[in-house]
Amino acid sequence: MTRAKEKAEGRTVRGWRDARTLLERWRKDLKTLTVELKQPRVIDLVPIDFVSGEPVEREGKPTKEFRGKLIYLTNADLTIRQPSGAILVIDRYEVVAVSDGKTTFAPE
Repeated sequence: MTRAKEKAEGRTVRGWRDARTLLERWRKDLKTLTVELKQPRVIDLVPIDFVSGEPVEREGKPTKEFRGKLIYLTNADLTIRQPSGAILVIDRYEVVAVSDGKTTFAPE
């Protein structure tokens, strides 16, 4: 593969330890990221039934990929804010890939 093709494809980071600095940079710059999950899930605001205090059954299509900004990062999870304002806390084991369009983080 030529150097031009490598640059065009972008860079891929594999391990969580190597990705820590990359994720921190994305968080500080408030980059819009694409997050891909292992299993599809309904990502929507969760209405609560105020009579019983229980969450209402979620409606909508399950999705494996969504966009948002990384706002917080720990050893166990990532916190992503969607453009709608919804805040999602995603466990590390659920993440297949995180990308800003140029660089991709794909944990093994």
